[in-house]
Amino acid sequence: MHPTPIASPTSTFTSSLEKELEFPPPLRRRQTHETQAHGYPKLSWWVGKEPGFAIFRRFASLNAKNLLYYQAEIAQLEVQLQDLEHLNARENESLQTQVSELMSAKPGTNAARQWEKVLEIRAKLRDYNHLLLEHNQLYSLPEPNESDYEQLRNFLYHTSEEGPWLKHPEDIWAFEDGQKLHHDLVALSSRNVGADKFTRWLVDTAVPWVVDLVARRRGREGDHVETDDKMLNFAVGTFATIFASLLPTASIFALYAIHETLNRLAFIMVFSFFFTTCLAVFTDAKRIEIFAAAVALASVQVVFVGTSDGPMMSS
Repeated sequence: MHPTPIASPTSTFTSSLEKELEFPPPLRRRQTHETQAHGYPKLSWWVGKEPGFAIFRRFASLNAKNLLYYQAEIAQLEVQLQDLEHLNARENESLQTQVSELMSAKPGTNAARQWEKVLEIRAKLRDYNHLLLEHNQLYSLPEPNESDYEQLRNFLYHTSEEGPWLKHPEDIWAFEDGQKLHHDLVALSSRNVGADKFTRWLVDTAVPWVVDLVARRRGREGDHVETDDKMLNFAVGTFATIFASLLPTASIFALYAIHETLNRLAFIMVFSFFFTTCLAVFTDAKRIEIFAAAVALASVQVVFVGTSDGPMMSS
């Protein structure tokens, strides 16, 4: 019979220490689009990463149909309530002048049925009013930017080698009977770009055209290319600021070089048109603000014309 080995205190302490100092499992690799399964998982990853891809259907027709059904149901309940009111008024006039009698009416009576109808209508109206407000908020959401919509379509239908992302009828970005569903789409977010026309043209038309041209020359047509919207905003803002500071001064130099009064007035008219056009294109100013700025600039130019005789008279 072999003796049972006795564990030494040192080995027992070492094993317990190893358990206490046991390292946690290694962290999982950072989530990227390559780690996502094709379909909804990868699509949701891209929508979360690209604000312009947050495009969803409004389902305007279905929502309108739902509201119409609610409206018809409440209209029927309204007629039923009016019939009960007229019936109970003939039986007992106090039922229409004191609500407490309706509330305490015996079950099964017409008065009790009238109060039950009131409670039923109250619940339906609560849901209906809630839907109306939701519908109002839904229609206040903007339609997706055309550039964002086209980029999303290009990304879904030209960059995947794993087949379609979503299948019919869940693919809401596909054409329906040859027509785009753009009118029924809403954008929950938009790209961080300015609201003026020049910036929108630069981001929506010029930059995608240049990117597509470069991609074609490199043989990578259809690839999704990310652009730095903050850098674009900074570049456009810098250009607009420099241009705005030089524009009024340029008009003064031009007026100084023109010595005939009629030509000066004609120049003021043309330059005012050019100035207001620049305000409309390079800024998001309102019409009243553009009008006020044009009047202010014209006033300064007229004062200059009245106080300056130009280079010919000065010499």
